[in-house]
Amino acid sequence: MAGRLGDILVAQGAITEEQLQTALSAQGARGMLGETLVARGLITNDQLGAALAKQFDVPYHEMSPEMINPQVVCLIPEALGRQRLMAPIAVKGGVMTLAMVAPDDMNAISEAELISGYQVDPIVALRRDVLATLDRGYDERVAARQTIIDIKIQELEEAKKAGKQEVVAVKEDKDAPVVRLVRSILMGAVNAGASDIHLEPHNPQMRVRYRIDGQLSQVMTIPNHTEAAVVGRIKVMGDMDTTETRKPQDGNLTIDENGTRASFRVSAIPVVGGEKIVMRVIDEGNKVFTFDALGMQERETTIVKELLDKPHGMIIMTGPTGSGKTTTMYTMLTNIDSTNTNISTVEDPVEFKLPGINQVAADSEHGMGFGNALKYLMRQDPDVIMIGEIRDHETAVSGVQAALTGHLLISTLHTNDAIGAVPRLNDLGLDYFKIAGALLGVIAQRLLRGLCPHCKEPTVPNPRMLETLLEGQHMKIPADAVFYKGAGCGKCMGSGYAGRIPIYEIFVISPEIQKAIEAGLPHSKLRELALKEGMVELAPAGIQQALRGRTTVEEVYYKLSS
Repeated sequence: MAGRLGDILVAQGAITEEQLQTALSAQGARGMLGETLVARGLITNDQLGAALAKQFDVPYHEMSPEMINPQVVCLIPEALGRQRLMAPIAVKGGVMTLAMVAPDDMNAISEAELISGYQVDPIVALRRDVLATLDRGYDERVAARQTIIDIKIQELEEAKKAGKQEVVAVKEDKDAPVVRLVRSILMGAVNAGASDIHLEPHNPQMRVRYRIDGQLSQVMTIPNHTEAAVVGRIKVMGDMDTTETRKPQDGNLTIDENGTRASFRVSAIPVVGGEKIVMRVIDEGNKVFTFDALGMQERETTIVKELLDKPHGMIIMTGPTGSGKTTTMYTMLTNIDSTNTNISTVEDPVEFKLPGINQVAADSEHGMGFGNALKYLMRQDPDVIMIGEIRDHETAVSGVQAALTGHLLISTLHTNDAIGAVPRLNDLGLDYFKIAGALLGVIAQRLLRGLCPHCKEPTVPNPRMLETLLEGQHMKIPADAVFYKGAGCGKCMGSGYAGRIPIYEIFVISPEIQKAIEAGLPHSKLRELALKEGMVELAPAGIQQALRGRTTVEEVYYKLSS
């Protein structure tokens, strides 16, 4: 090495000795001198690069991440690249050009050579460029776009060899471009925290969208000439009939990539222009079923645990599709001691395998719909039963009978609020006397988009929306209350939101409310009694989360008005 960076810059006339000392004082214990000088406007990136090249006696390379093949970047693991601040940028023959912040790190060079199998030719680069290159190289969307190009090249080459312009069947080789493309789409969804993947055939390109935090956003397009190969690959992985394109099909697939294991529930349906594929992402590695992980507040957790302590009765979850009901029910089940309790479920489909719990997949075609399956489970000496949904008279009658004969039953209904479960059960043919005797409580749930913690800032909420949410409520907004919004940043891709948080409305059946249900009192009277006994409805529960800075008033309004 040719000396210290600061001395080189002074010798080159880029900065003065006084400026150097000021920068050294300002950079802090863990700062980097070069970055400090650039940030203070004392030198340019080019001047820093030239000084680094002289310091390490290797060439300086100002990188453009967009010009670097992402497959080259992936020659070393992402974690190693970030730890050692290095990124492969080119390969020629048996030599790999490795951009490094510290090209004198011989241990890092040895690791890169051992893992990649290439001889390393180090160059020096700025940290921001190395990190940007790694970000782009390990962006699954970028990798997918590159594989689309590879697919076209492969097709042309194979067609040329065959002497005809036909697309050759996709190889099962794990390195085949279509295989890499599908893997990129799947892992991209897992890494982005998506709940669903939509592949939609349109002209001239298939659209790929992820549902992230409840919102669909387009992440890439796939040319029509590649569409059939992609759909075929997904069907093969999902153990589906690749020759059938005129009937709906369902399948399941699992991938294990770099220690990340995820499963996908696949649904294919014929539409105009081809087949639409929707895959539900089931990230097995990141799912923890606890009330803390659920995001349930302490008061709500206490109430739910008290309901679960009851020896028998019925607990109902309500809410629209995708509101997190199944996750909440799984959390309830895993908080019951399965060592001394026989817990059984009937689900359509079984989304997660829970240890110590007997799970049955509903199958109406073979006589195992929710109603029939519940009758069979009653012969299995159950203590706790979970039914995926009460959707007909038969299931409702069997469920209430189970709850009245010494079993704890947990299930779902589609109603707008918690109290609406009572008239809904009556609509399914149950008299109010049995409903009152069986029901322990009803939990209504919604999922709201959470504010991005990196860009949230104080704001004045829409007064009309706030007024609408508070209408008919006894909740008072403190005079010094502060609401927040997401300004949008790189962490949340400009949306202002990151993750989702639940809100709950818990309707507990007290002795007084039980009498009111038996008497057939209407929804409005039951609501009055529940509010008098302390029930918090969804609107104020959402506003409380907004006051905590976890979401926005606008998000609460749109979720509860839709």
